[in-house]
Amino acid sequence: MKNTRSRFFLLAACLILTAFPAGVARGVAPAPMDIMKGVVAEVFHTLQAYPVSGPAENLPKRREEIRKIIDSHFDAREMSQRALGRYWKEISEEERQEFTRLFYWRLYNFYIMRLEAYSDQKVIYDKELVRGNVAAVYTQVSSRKYPQFDIEYRLKQAGDDWKIYDVIIEGVSLVANYRSQFNSFLGRKTFNELLKALREKTPEDSLQ
Repeated sequence: MKNTRSRFFLLAACLILTAFPAGVARGVAPAPMDIMKGVVAEVFHTLQAYPVSGPAENLPKRREEIRKIIDSHFDAREMSQRALGRYWKEISEEERQEFTRLFYWRLYNFYIMRLEAYSDQKVIYDKELVRGNVAAVYTQVSSRKYPQFDIEYRLKQAGDDWKIYDVIIEGVSLVANYRSQFNSFLGRKTFNELLKALREKTPEDSLQ
């Protein structure tokens, strides 16, 4: 079960990155479903423009373009707050900002490595549910390498846009997964030690 779950998270890592469209007209909030659909073309256009198999100079260009998409449409603070859970209220604003930066860096680097290794995908958009300023978009994903599985994207409205704050893969929340790691760590060590671990560990390392 653990290996199966890990496989889902690894495959879904690249899909999370593709959840950020190139941009929409200001003043009108796009539908969450439209955001998710706008994603694939944008990110995969970048992968085609700067392929992994191309010259070495493709690497910084490709990552810079993807970073721009993520920076514009990913709610790093919201996701960081949810991942840290009750400990968020116990730390200063300065500590929150550093944690958000480190957590965001960890997510970005972990996902970008998975995205660059990914080759194909097929996404079926099932439905969207909107309740006030939060929404969920339900999809099914398959590829030649993996069987079909479900991914639910959760978004929160921010002004005239929607930003993703969690991804549910086969019923397992990405935020909850990290929160479990952080709670376990902070049950034994201090928050400063957590920041130190995030500074030192690579995206591939688990927190111990």
